[in-house]
Amino acid sequence: MGGVETPSDLSSELKRTIGLRTVISTSAGLTFASSTFLIVVTVGFAVGGKGAWLPILIAGILCILAASAFAELSGLYPNAAGIRVYLQRAFSEQVALSASLTYMSIVLLVVGAEAYVLSFVLHDAMPSIPPPIWIFIMLTVATAANFRGLKVSGALQDLITYSVVISIILFSLLALKSVQLHIPSLIMPGNFSGVVTAVGFAIFLFVGFEWVTPLAEEVREIKTIAIGMYVAVILLTLVYSFIATAMFATTPNHSMLGTLTNRNPTPHLTFAMHVFGVPGKILMIITSIAMSLTTFNAGLISVSRFLYASARDHVLPNKLAHVSIKYATPDTAVIVVYLFSIMVSFLVYYTHTFLLMVNMAAATEAFIYAFAAAAVVKLRKSEPDRDRAFKIPGGTGVSTAISILFVVIGILVFIQPGWQTEGAGILLFCVSLCWWVYIKRVAIPRREQIKAMRSSRSTRRIRTEEGS
Repeated sequence: MGGVETPSDLSSELKRTIGLRTVISTSAGLTFASSTFLIVVTVGFAVGGKGAWLPILIAGILCILAASAFAELSGLYPNAAGIRVYLQRAFSEQVALSASLTYMSIVLLVVGAEAYVLSFVLHDAMPSIPPPIWIFIMLTVATAANFRGLKVSGALQDLITYSVVISIILFSLLALKSVQLHIPSLIMPGNFSGVVTAVGFAIFLFVGFEWVTPLAEEVREIKTIAIGMYVAVILLTLVYSFIATAMFATTPNHSMLGTLTNRNPTPHLTFAMHVFGVPGKILMIITSIAMSLTTFNAGLISVSRFLYASARDHVLPNKLAHVSIKYATPDTAVIVVYLFSIMVSFLVYYTHTFLLMVNMAAATEAFIYAFAAAAVVKLRKSEPDRDRAFKIPGGTGVSTAISILFVVIGILVFIQPGWQTEGAGILLFCVSLCWWVYIKRVAIPRREQIKAMRSSRSTRRIRTEEGS
C-alpha cells in the first residue's frame, strides 16, 4: 500500500470497523482536554477577555486549511503510517521519518501536559488520594479498552467525546443566560500584536485533530477521514468560543489566571464554582475527567497505530508490529505507548513544566501543518496524474501560502519572552536531533539491509525456477 513494505510474518491485519461518528470523536477527542481551559484563559488575557472567541475562530479557520492538506494527502495515501508516508513520498525518507517520529513524540508529551492539569482537578475532588494514582487509573482504563479493539475503544471515545461537547455547551449557555453581553466588547479584542500572540496559543486548542489519519486502514470508507476532520475542527471552534465567552463574561479574570508566577491550573473549576456553586463545580470535575480520558484514549488509539505501521515498515523494532490474533489490535504498540505516557505524565506532574510542553506542542503542530501543505505542493508536481479523493481548491498557490503561514506561526511561538518558550525550542531541537541520528544510523541501514536480502532471495528464486 503506497509502496510500504509489510513483513511476511505479520500475524494479522487491521480490520475496517470505524465509521464517521468515531472518526469525528477521535479527531476531536485528542484535543478535548482539561489543559485546554488554561489555554482558553491565556488566549483571553492576551486579547482583553471577552474577545477571546476571535483568535479561537482565526485558529479554527487556519486549522481548516491544515485539515484540507491532510484530507488531500490521506485520500492520496490511506495508510496507518499517516504523515510519514506523505512526507516520504513528497521529500526524502530521512526527512519523513525524522519529522513524523518527532511529531509522534510531541503528541505523547501533550498527554504529559494534560496529566499536570488533571492531577490538580483530581486533587481538588479527592485531596486524600495522590494525583499520580488517578493518572495511573485513567491511563490503565484507556489502555484496557484499546486492547479489546476499536469497536470497544471507539465506542468509549464516542460516548465520552459527545458527552463532553454537550456538557461544555450547556455550561456556557446557562452561564451566559445570566449576563448581558455588549457587542463592542465581543468584537474589539485589543491590539493587533495581542491577537497574533493569542492565535499562536489558540493553535494548541486544536493540537492532534489530524491524528485520526493513522486510522486510514481501519475506516470503512476513506472519505470519512476528511469529513471527520472538518466536522471536528468546526465543532472544536464552536465549543471553545462558547466556553471562552462564558468564562470571561461571568467570572473575575484575576481569579481564573492567578499570577504570572503562580498560574491557576484549574480555571474551569473556578468558573463553575463562581457561577453554579458546588453542584456546578462537581459537574465540571466530572466533565474534566471525561475530557482527560478522551485525550488518553485518542492518543493511545492513534499513536499506537503509528508505532505499529512504523515497525511494520522496519523503522522501529519489529515487535511493535505484532497484532493480537484475538482482538486484531497492535497490542505491543499499545503497551509501549501506555508505559511511555505514564512516564511522561509523572515527569510533567513533578516538574510543573506545563507551559514548556504547550509551547513545544503548538510550535511542532504549526511546523507539521506547514510540512503537510508543502507535501501537497510537491506531490501535485511530481504525481499530477494520481487519483485524488480530495483536492485543495485554488491550486498550488493556496497550499504554498498555507505552508508559509504555519512556518511563521511556529517561529512566533518561540520568540515570546520566558524560559519556557526558549526551553521549548531547545527541547524540540534535541528531540528532532535524536530521531535524525537514529534514522540515519539505525533505521535506514536496517531497511536497506532488508531490501537487499529480499532482492537476493528473489534473484535466487528466479534462477532456481529457470534452472528447473
